[in-house]
Amino acid sequence: MVIALCGYMGSGKTSLGKILAKKLNFEFFDTDDYIEQTQNKSIPQIFDSYGEKYFRELEYTAIKHFEKENNIILSLGGGLPIQDKNKEVLKNMFVVYIDSPFEHCYDRIKETDRPIVKQKTKLQLNSHYNDRIAHYKQVADFVVNGDDLEEMAEQIAKFVKEKI
Repeated sequence: MVIALCGYMGSGKTSLGKILAKKLNFEFFDTDDYIEQTQNKSIPQIFDSYGEKYFRELEYTAIKHFEKENNIILSLGGGLPIQDKNKEVLKNMFVVYIDSPFEHCYDRIKETDRPIVKQKTKLQLNSHYNDRIAHYKQVADFVVNGDDLEEMAEQIAKFVKEKI
């Protein structure tokens, strides 16, 4: 089973994923980290050198790589669930949407070097966030929200254990 965590940038996917992996005794992977390792470039460097379209192709390659794995927690890039071909692959995974309010996400990302954050104002990012919510909900098998990562990990672990 692959448990894929989706949500907006700064929603806590990586932090929650690491906690959840320990609880379930799964391995943790992050699609962005995988892309950076396979390309030997940072995400900002990939965007600068090749553009967003190329990066989105790398995201598809990344989830295809993990699709058939077992006992994996996979943190997805914030834009990954937007692409239709990615949605098809995500049907083969158990997808958890981390429903974190925009202000919480913004506080975590506003000082980062993420390409989209650098290109947009706070108002534009809020609109961007709102545009993505429907996509996250569409692919989600389970939704968690809140600020307590331990509590959210416990909710997911309990649900998964009941379903296995």
